[in-house]
Amino acid sequence: MHADDATDEFDGTASGRCAPGLHLVLLLEGNLDLSYGNRRVVLTTACPRSAHEISHGWPSCAQAFLMNAIEPETFSRRIHRGNYARRLSFVISDQWLQHLQEASCAAMPARLRSLLSSHLLAQPWQPTPRAIALAEQIVRPPAYEPILQAIYLESRMLDLLAEALAPPRGSQSIIHNIAQTNTTGLSPRGYCRMAELRAFLSGAAANQLSLEDMARQMGMNANTMQRQFRSAYGTTIFDFLRESALQRARLALERDALSIKQAAALAGYTSPANFATAYKRRFGVTPKLAQRSGQR
Repeated sequence: MHADDATDEFDGTASGRCAPGLHLVLLLEGNLDLSYGNRRVVLTTACPRSAHEISHGWPSCAQAFLMNAIEPETFSRRIHRGNYARRLSFVISDQWLQHLQEASCAAMPARLRSLLSSHLLAQPWQPTPRAIALAEQIVRPPAYEPILQAIYLESRMLDLLAEALAPPRGSQSIIHNIAQTNTTGLSPRGYCRMAELRAFLSGAAANQLSLEDMARQMGMNANTMQRQFRSAYGTTIFDFLRESALQRARLALERDALSIKQAAALAGYTSPANFATAYKRRFGVTPKLAQRSGQR
């Protein structure tokens, strides 16, 4: 599994090998330009939404696809300076799926059978609000202990895979299904409001506001806002802000060669010692070690 939320810093091409198996790629925001062998896939969320999506409050133009690789293939991603992408991808081996089929004593669903019999056939998939919420939780998981975080991530990846492989439904069926099975407890409109709040929290201005100030800005009760945000993203507003601050500090230490005192201030800590404790608890290394690794 790979998940990131980053802006490209240079132009170029990142290349590697694509492992055999069923690949799921979901772009939450931004642009992706990928190639698997000779198969090129370009995704962008900078697209107009349909009247149906707007009227039902669908949160974004998130894009996704499923593709199976029967054998190893070359993989490349074209990088453009300033390009932003918040996305996730993971691969499920054919052996695991076959084992699951045997254990359940059930026939392979037609769509999955079709995918597994084709090499590098990309099938587009329009993520539902529930799928987007699951993806957001994978990209920004809570700061659990390693084994608990692994359990958390695996449960959401399997849930997301089930969403992706479910039989396609008509637009009315989709809306009905969201109302019946959306485990986030949010309507599409409610999730859209939480996506707006998340975008606001990612900016520096949010650090200067109290929870009550944020709630007033969103036109909501503070307790309701907290509950809905946790439902959508699996974390509290406070933990999200702290995680964002620590991630900014980490990038500053590794890339910009800031001092530990400067990184602590950037993350909102007045005490470098308290910052170092929080940093090590989150990333498993001290800020000093992170600083040295960035200077190599």
